Amino acid sequence: MRQFLLFVAALLLTAGGAAAQSSGKPYDIGLAQIGMRLNQLRFAAFPANTKLVCSQDQDKPPGAEHAPLGLPGAMVTAKVARCALFTEAAKDQWILRQVPLAGTLTEFWFMAIEDESGSERIFQMTARQPREVFDKTAAALVERWGQPVQKTPHFIRWVSGTVEAQMADDNEGTVIFLFDNKLHQLLESRMPKGKPRKTE
Repeated sequence: MRQFLLFVAALLLTAGGAAAQSSGKPYDIGLAQIGMRLNQLRFAAFPANTKLVCSQDQDKPPGAEHAPLGLPGAMVTAKVARCALFTEAAKDQWILRQVPLAGTLTEFWFMAIEDESGSERIFQMTARQPREVFDKTAAALVERWGQPVQKTPHFIRWVSGTVEAQMADDNEGTVIFLFDNKLHQLLESRMPKGKPRKTE
């Protein structure tokens, strides 16, 4: 099965269109991969006037502070951060940077969690596209990643080790998730548990 994360290389294209080169590591796309340290992505060689902005950043550029980067208090307590790439569209006007995936401009989001050693690691990547491109993007991803373990007209799933990739038509758009189950379990272990019901 081909590496899941190859499609995210489009996110890191330079202005001239050159893709990051893979170093051959599992799920590696050159500059971003599930499980990598968040700072490795934050300080990557992005195109000019592009930067990674995260929910916990105190110095968000103008415009980015109004983006949906916020998290519920329980997730902040669980040491989770939500991030996205932003670009300076005009002086002091930063907007979410959309990048091409299978020929369609796409929003990308990153979720990171602080692990037991204190390192923030990416445990989920999310991509959003218009609903009408589902079939086109699905065909491109099957070509890159190989045959999925599950496929319906509106949902596709690939699995390799602890990493999963899922693609769905959620009636509002085409959404693609990549996540590490082990790191998700770490998140769940930190989330507050519901109060037990009283028994009579």
